[in-house]
Amino acid sequence: MRSVAFFIDASEKHSRLGIEGEDLSELIDQWPNIDDSDLGGTGYLAVNNCLIEVCHGFRISPDQWSKWFDTPMAEIVLTYRRWLALKGISGGLS
Repeated sequence: MRSVAFFIDASEKHSRLGIEGEDLSELIDQWPNIDDSDLGGTGYLAVNNCLIEVCHGFRISPDQWSKWFDTPMAEIVLTYRRWLALKGISGGLS
């Protein structure tokens, strides 16, 4: 979420994430205690859409990747798929 907040311009946050930048900042402060149970709620939208952005939305150079993440992309994709499965949702990433 922090990387998305950094890499996506404030003017694009709502159109790309479905939530306002201020909401994203509040959720980052709440991590890991985010309520993502409501599929239309800001917690769900932030987690889902930030994962999509990290996996497919913007490109991060290998040097930048290691500054933001301590896991490889493949593990983040797997985590996203597991999170969706826990919610009974299929799809997300191809």
